[in-house]
Amino acid sequence: VPSRPEMEFPETMAMNRRFILHVGPTNSGKTFHALERLKEASCGVYLGPLRLLALEVYERMLEFHVPCTMLTGQECIASEHSRVTASTIEMADFTADYDIAVIDEAQMAADPDRGHCWTRALLGIKAREIHVCMSPAAEPVVRHLISLCGDSSEIRRYERKTELLCEDQPFSFPDDVRPGDALVVFSKKAVLDIAGRLEEHGIRASVIYGSLPPEIRRRQMRLFTSRKTNVVVATDAIGMGLNL
Repeated sequence: VPSRPEMEFPETMAMNRRFILHVGPTNSGKTFHALERLKEASCGVYLGPLRLLALEVYERMLEFHVPCTMLTGQECIASEHSRVTASTIEMADFTADYDIAVIDEAQMAADPDRGHCWTRALLGIKAREIHVCMSPAAEPVVRHLISLCGDSSEIRRYERKTELLCEDQPFSFPDDVRPGDALVVFSKKAVLDIAGRLEEHGIRASVIYGSLPPEIRRRQMRLFTSRKTNVVVATDAIGMGLNL
């Protein structure tokens, strides 16, 4: 590991970048406000932790008639005259020049396996304006990385939009499952097991986990959001900002 990792990106170090830090808990509108700005980019990029998030941003941009390309390690969906690239963070291009970049879920910089991807993006992405979305716990390390580069920053803080409530009574499966619920488990085997048990009780379920082919994942998401299935059974991937 270099003693001064920021020096890996001399062209970026020579720039005068401006960071806007969107700091807040889940469901507080951080990413929404960052993407509103990204819509205006003549050449912009979104960098997130999941293929499903890249897909969601890609589809949102197209809804607002912003030509967009989705780029992940598995697939590339290109649009003619694309102005924005929605990408997983591992696919970040450090040679391209952007006017606006969005780095999502920046608290992942602390992850022992993938954290280096967020560190490199913060230090190396060549954009004049960079929006960083993160939980409050990530603020000190992100501000430190920005200071290493000598760039300027401002902080915008957000509060949760919906109240988080705990049930008074224990949850009973499958009797307490209601339409619109998300059941979060932690392995592909558990996803398929829970979904199968729900089907036995007449409850239609969408399933989402990492190794599903991209088109199947998209179809499962659409079935749930269009209410053709009653519930979604997923791994904890949906905890990273996936809007269902």
